[in-house]
Amino acid sequence: MTINFSNSIRVLIVDDDPMVLHFLGVYFETTEDIQVVAEARAGAEALSLLDNITVDIILADICMPNMDGLELLHEIQKRPNPPLFIAMTALDTDDTMLKVLADGGAGYIVKSARPCTIITALRDAVEGGITVSPRALKRLAKYLFDVPQIPYSCNADEHFPRLDSLKSTEKMVLRHLCDGKSDAEISELMNYAESTVRKHVSHLISLFEVKSRLSLVVKVLGTKYIDH
Repeated sequence: MTINFSNSIRVLIVDDDPMVLHFLGVYFETTEDIQVVAEARAGAEALSLLDNITVDIILADICMPNMDGLELLHEIQKRPNPPLFIAMTALDTDDTMLKVLADGGAGYIVKSARPCTIITALRDAVEGGITVSPRALKRLAKYLFDVPQIPYSCNADEHFPRLDSLKSTEKMVLRHLCDGKSDAEISELMNYAESTVRKHVSHLISLFEVKSRLSLVVKVLGTKYIDH
């Protein structure tokens, strides 16, 4: 396999666990478009590396000694043209998730996520999307639904496809997405192949003119487009 590194997504992995660094490196070696350019075991080391290298994404653990992932994100955001930041965590909490997203993180994923989910999170990030692990997305949807105003001011009748214009299958997929279900869970619930579910999700993302499933859920729930 020949890899053109000039077109690769350049990644800096930050984690104090050497096993995590190893396995993430193995995951990304299976791709043709992701290149791990450096590894760091602490936030301060990551910042030092950024003085000498250029990366597109930082994939960083949240719980690290001295400078944790949230502090690292905060420091990175002070820099001109900061790289994208995706948080990883083994201790999934609402507070951490909300802080990461509020501070400009491009993703929040649990370490137990499947390799394909982690790889997709990086690809989505460089395309302008935001990825949140499914179980965290379900909790995030609750917060979004409870907030009276969020950064979308769409009028559902003018800017959204009408609900009755969606096929029954699309309506059901959309409802499951807003419940925080993963593609695999939707596949099981609807008795469809997972590839079929992914096609429906991609179509909905295109239809609602957003860049990711999270953006889709934010837009739909934020305008109370769907009963929940």
